Amino acid sequence: MELVDFTVAGEARVPPLTAFDRVVTRDDSTLFLGYLTVLPAVTGVSEQTGPWNHPGEQRTVHLSDGGRFREEITRYVRPEGPGSRGWFDYRVTQYTKLLGRLVSDAHASWLYEPVGEATRIRWTYGFRPLPGRRFIVAHVIGPIWLRYMKRSMAECVRVASGS
Repeated sequence: MELVDFTVAGEARVPPLTAFDRVVTRDDSTLFLGYLTVLPAVTGVSEQTGPWNHPGEQRTVHLSDGGRFREEITRYVRPEGPGSRGWFDYRVTQYTKLLGRLVSDAHASWLYEPVGEATRIRWTYGFRPLPGRRFIVAHVIGPIWLRYMKRSMAECVRVASGS
């Protein structure tokens, strides 16, 4: 089944290399703070297989509601300089709690691209709904997820900017 994609973007007044290094290496529990009571915050990670900077590395992400999921890096391209792009992509599996009953997996893609002296950060997150659950994912979970992504992107831009 096809992914149900959601995308947000933000702009940081620093070069792509700076934005990438500040956001990708940051502790996720300081970036993804949850939304309302529906989407829990990231509280930590475990079972990480490496320094989290190479394709194939995996980890388990823990959430404030006791849920968890597994992430695996699928692309990690650090910008080579001020005018180059960077990518950070990962696949998400083994959802527990509500999402475990709605989706089989997800794919996340982060693009860091130069825009003049700044960086546009674009985050796309696509859920793969289980059979018969596409409408719920797209029209019930989706709008809440998109608001969560916008809030999280604002925090990522703040961190990328050095604030």
